[in-house]
Amino acid sequence: MKPTKMNSPSKRTSADRKSGSSRVKSGAATKKPRLHLRKGKALGKEHLSLARLLLERAIQELHGNNASPESVHLARTTIKKVRTIVQLASTAIKNPEREKILNLLHEASRRLGPLRDSEVRVQTLDLILESEDLLPDDYYSLREGLADIANQIRKNGVRQIPLVIDGFKKSISLIKSWRLESLEGRDVRRRLRRIYRRGRTILELSLQTDDPEVFHAFRKLVKQLFYSLRITSRYWPEEGVKFILELEEIGELAGRERDYRILAETLRSGSKSKASANLIERIENQLPKLRHSTLKKSSAFYDKKPKSFIEPLTI
Repeated sequence: MKPTKMNSPSKRTSADRKSGSSRVKSGAATKKPRLHLRKGKALGKEHLSLARLLLERAIQELHGNNASPESVHLARTTIKKVRTIVQLASTAIKNPEREKILNLLHEASRRLGPLRDSEVRVQTLDLILESEDLLPDDYYSLREGLADIANQIRKNGVRQIPLVIDGFKKSISLIKSWRLESLEGRDVRRRLRRIYRRGRTILELSLQTDDPEVFHAFRKLVKQLFYSLRITSRYWPEEGVKFILELEEIGELAGRERDYRILAETLRSGSKSKASANLIERIENQLPKLRHSTLKKSSAFYDKKPKSFIEPLTI
């Protein structure tokens, strides 16, 4: 059996897309919601609208207890996007309400995590086999074992989907009760500057330690800044597009490091074989390189002071 080829473990394969093709209303594709604030519209209403549309789309994708890789991926990215929207609008959201929705989103992410990780292990193995030019037949049993685990987790994970949907529906109810009329452009600028500054701080710490959890925290801040720029993209000059592309590349590198690490941990905890030992060795050789490339590109990106970084933003 030849493994599915792919460019990155964080991207979905054609097989993934097919497995997630059973959509709402007998396979009808749902419209992808926008992820940007429209210029000339009230900022508070725009934040509310974006968050609601994203969650409604995710609920549609998960309809019928759909635990396909594509639907799980969309639900998880929705959580990250809505978290970012909450952060950007946080000055206008009362703290108890903000904590309620963040807790709901955290719980949904926790329930979806095993589904995502089990699929990523198989995808990452495929990537390594391709990038290292290894013979798939030599790793057939190992891959089949990971695929069987992923299938079993997906079957068991079906029970989690209604709970995730319920959490999304509760989140929408909370969002509808928010009053964000007081939200102004300067508030959004301040929050975006804070997100950039936090990433810059954790980057400095990542350069001083090999702690994987610190690096993981930095990766999440890169993703949050990435979504922040996409949400406010209409208020940036052309320079904003460059920022988004650079952050996307940094996020891909950091995400691959995380995926490699997850696979290595799984291989170490499983039965020992020549194939698993070889893969672990190759992964351990790649991890420092991925980390170095990520931090090098990140250092160039975060070289500006926070105030200078958001200066072009006209919101």
